[in-house]
Amino acid sequence: MQQYAVFTGSCLCLPVIEHLNRTGLLKCVVLPDGEPNSDLIQLQHWLKQQQIETLNYSKQDDKTLISNLDRLQVNSGLIYLFRHKVTSTLIQYFDHSLVNIHPSPLPNYRGPQPLYWQIRNGETSTKLTLHKVTEELDSGDIGCSIEIDIHPFETIKCLHQKVAQALPYLVSHYIQLAQENNLTWEKQPVTSNKYAPLVTQKDLFIDWYKQRSCEIVNMVRAGNADVTCAMLRFRQSVFQLIQASQVDCSISGVKPGTIIQLDKNVGLVVKTRDGAIKLEIIGAQQGYFDGYRFALLFGLDPGMELESGAGDDFGS
Repeated sequence: MQQYAVFTGSCLCLPVIEHLNRTGLLKCVVLPDGEPNSDLIQLQHWLKQQQIETLNYSKQDDKTLISNLDRLQVNSGLIYLFRHKVTSTLIQYFDHSLVNIHPSPLPNYRGPQPLYWQIRNGETSTKLTLHKVTEELDSGDIGCSIEIDIHPFETIKCLHQKVAQALPYLVSHYIQLAQENNLTWEKQPVTSNKYAPLVTQKDLFIDWYKQRSCEIVNMVRAGNADVTCAMLRFRQSVFQLIQASQVDCSISGVKPGTIIQLDKNVGLVVKTRDGAIKLEIIGAQQGYFDGYRFALLFGLDPGMELESGAGDDFGS
């Protein structure tokens, strides 16, 4: 009988932890090494309340973890939103029964931030993909997957929650296929032209000259109020762009980044290289404002130009 250890550092893994615990397949949860964040602290608190045993992962020494897994008679492992690359010794311990769940249609969007880049690139659907863990990240043979729609209004947090709710279905399907000996592992293509690297600060700044309207809107939606929030620059100050929408614009001969409309009803509209966007919600140190109120408070007028890219102060 399969006895699982779940490797995670996020409450977004709770739906599948609850599922495995309810079906008697969960033995423990392995938590990541390092400084805890609020998400991890909340997860630890919930696991303690449910009296679910937790083990600690150490990047320096996996012998203690393997000893405890052996004590609990764990023979299967499941990884989701775990900040570490597991050691080859740990992979060997599970003997091909350690799997990872990656929220993308692998091999596309390998990397640490797949959902962000899929929203930013305007994808209309994704996949929740279960694959074997190998020493090369996100590259193991695929056992099963399910498709998930991406709504055009969904932010990164919306999509993370939708994916979390689909986890139990994917895992139960995988377990059923394994029990019935109907599980077929398919090799992944070696290369892909779509990747999901760690988002850097420079990635978050709007470039009015290079980015099209849809690219800016998707970039804003991907970041929203998260740590990957899109940034705009004006008078060497930096502000968060929380929400934006494309608007029709037939004006030509105006530089991208120029404010072309400011009205209480219409709002704050900025020219892009192929059209225009309405800046709907903007974050500043003083709070969050709609575009019109922001413009009045910070002295923006039609004809003014917003700065493009990260600028010299941010290493461009």
